Amino acid sequence: GVAVHNLKQVDLDIPHRRLVVLCGLSGSGKTSLALDTLYAEGQRRYIDSFSAYTRQFLERLEKPAAERIDGIPPAIAVTHKNTSRSSRSTVGTTTEVSDYLRLLFAKIGRVFCNKCGQEVRRHSPQTAAEALEQLPPGTRYLVGFAVQPIAGKQRALWPSFQEEGFIRVIVGRRLVNLTEEPWSEAHEKQADGGVFAVVDRLAAGGATGQRLRDSLETAFTKGGGSAHVFIETADDDLLPGSTPFELDGAAWRQSVFSGQMACRACGLTYPAPEPRLYSFNSPLGACPLCEGFGNVIDVDMELVVPDENKSLREGAVAPWNTPAYAHELEELLALADEYEVRVDVPYRELSERERRIVIEGVKERNFGGLDGFIAWLERRKYKMHLRVFLSRWRSYRTCPECAGKRLRPEALATRVGGYSIADISSMKIETALEILSGIELTPWERQVGRVMLEAARARLKYLVDVGLGYLTLDRTLRTLSGGESQRVALTMALGSALVNMLYVLDEPSVGLHPRDIERLTGAIRSLRDRDNTVVVVEHEESMIRAADQVIEIGPGAGERGGQVVFQGAADDMPDCERSLTGDYLAGRRGVTPVSKRRQPDHGWIRLAGARGNNLQDVTVEFPLGLLCVVTGVSGSGKSTLVQDTLYPALCRRMRKDAPKPYPYHDVYGDGQLDDVILVDQSPIGRSPRSNPVTYIKAFDEIRAVFASTVEARTRNYGAAHFSFNVDGGRCSACQGDGHIAIDMQFLADVYMKCGQCGGKRYRKEV
Repeated sequence: GVAVHNLKQVDLDIPHRRLVVLCGLSGSGKTSLALDTLYAEGQRRYIDSFSAYTRQFLERLEKPAAERIDGIPPAIAVTHKNTSRSSRSTVGTTTEVSDYLRLLFAKIGRVFCNKCGQEVRRHSPQTAAEALEQLPPGTRYLVGFAVQPIAGKQRALWPSFQEEGFIRVIVGRRLVNLTEEPWSEAHEKQADGGVFAVVDRLAAGGATGQRLRDSLETAFTKGGGSAHVFIETADDDLLPGSTPFELDGAAWRQSVFSGQMACRACGLTYPAPEPRLYSFNSPLGACPLCEGFGNVIDVDMELVVPDENKSLREGAVAPWNTPAYAHELEELLALADEYEVRVDVPYRELSERERRIVIEGVKERNFGGLDGFIAWLERRKYKMHLRVFLSRWRSYRTCPECAGKRLRPEALATRVGGYSIADISSMKIETALEILSGIELTPWERQVGRVMLEAARARLKYLVDVGLGYLTLDRTLRTLSGGESQRVALTMALGSALVNMLYVLDEPSVGLHPRDIERLTGAIRSLRDRDNTVVVVEHEESMIRAADQVIEIGPGAGERGGQVVFQGAADDMPDCERSLTGDYLAGRRGVTPVSKRRQPDHGWIRLAGARGNNLQDVTVEFPLGLLCVVTGVSGSGKSTLVQDTLYPALCRRMRKDAPKPYPYHDVYGDGQLDDVILVDQSPIGRSPRSNPVTYIKAFDEIRAVFASTVEARTRNYGAAHFSFNVDGGRCSACQGDGHIAIDMQFLADVYMKCGQCGGKRYRKEV
């Protein structure tokens, strides 16, 4: 008895643990059944199992209009809605691959100094003992720690050493026995060269491992986390990382074992590895300049000087063309002769010195130039109109500090298999999967990082399986198309390893090339094979044929739909007389090839040298006056060519506001166009007041007709009185919404039809 939207008391039995495809005409009721009924009820029942306190923080859908729904498991929906519009949300963070990579780098990552390239290690008494045990047998060495001398109070060092049981001290490159040589003024002067307390004298191969570790633990404790070892040898290869040290006139080597991540050669200190250090969403790991965004906003000279063929006098500097700021141009023209700035030649012909005067200004004449003008706007950007004006001349550019990697240098110093986390995130997902599958690790690293590597590789494989191997992990979610973002969300479902769930997928094949459909079908089948129930709203023929069961809603759209036309196996659909989809599967219906095609005889638009993203200096000619289709596999560069390069390039020529185009050489033939319009996949309206009729402005004419009636003119009603978006025309009780939300405290809000207007949205007088 489902009666959601146009569904007409639908009765259905949907099998568990099967792949079920819902098909039918657009508007027939597929989404109403899948999302507004199955998903809404599954989610509602699952959330109802929580406490009342928890439910207030969770989004709840309305209860679907149905007589009875039995046996429905907890539901997860994967739709075309972009899950996040934040610049911080990337493919890696959404699919949790970045989480596992951060944990992997924190556990087994090796730190290399950014300055000298040497490996930076954090030592413990255990690791220091293991290194010293590799010395040749018989090699003598001293274990000690550094003492920070206090000026004027050196005399107190000798008694304190003796009280703690240390009888030997290295002072001024001399080994001093405290019982034989009392403190003197000479020691005071020599202490400036460093004071080291000797904990133990040992020989390689002669001391037990326990004695060595005990001595090192004492040195680490007394030395504030560092131990100094002095080796009686001049061989620099005996202990890697050691430095020359002269003791009592003989050549020794000094090695420092530090509990801190510090490079001895450069003196740089690195923070201890932890997952937050490798996250650009954490202040600990984010680049301090761009704060983890990877780009900074700055003045763009291409926007400030949009046409370099204009001269300064003709208004080449666009911000100074407005009446409010024309005085800036007048000041420049006034000092141009004195400072030899040519104001009547194209801007592109100006010398570097002349451009520097325009940008930096002339302090002697109190002219701040463009820099001073922008700084003046910055100080007053608390005013809305100045903030909007300033944004017109700015654009994003790659952060010069981190080169777009989003992380601070200390985080990029950690590597696994020779790669930093930013290197792996910037690779194509296919390449990253190959790297992580064949990465060379030590047995210890492989054992510790096994779980993280397996989880990261599994999610990367899912991304490749759904046809997204061409993306990178650091690609922001807001730049993905609807189909791509949906498949990223599908990867989250595949990687979650949940069982006995209901997955509702809304046309996952949208935007996919036929080459990638089979891989997507295999990924969806793997969901089903985990004992999940998968319901897919789909039109793709191969997906319909792969289903365990097909349900067609129809027979028409809107009021003519809302009924179950067919339910059963895909092979039985062609035998159903009422099934429109069956006619297409059987070949009784199909797309008729065009018998006559238009010839390109209306001119061309030529885009030369497009090289944004993966485009490789492409030159394309688009014919005018006919329908031209750009096709290719997912990730080949179609959107980059048309949407990100051609459209904004034409807008720039026509002086229309548009995003900055990707790099290209030039565009020709734009003079043949009157206008350029982009129709993309972005939603046309997010307000509950928006509907198709108001969007296409059909109501404007209808309101004008009502306003011209005798009754309307008698009451002095204008066209605005017949709008439910304007006070005076809309219902005062529901504010033109047609319903009133009732707060149910710990439950979801309940929407009831407005009692004053009866859901019609208008005042009764109107």
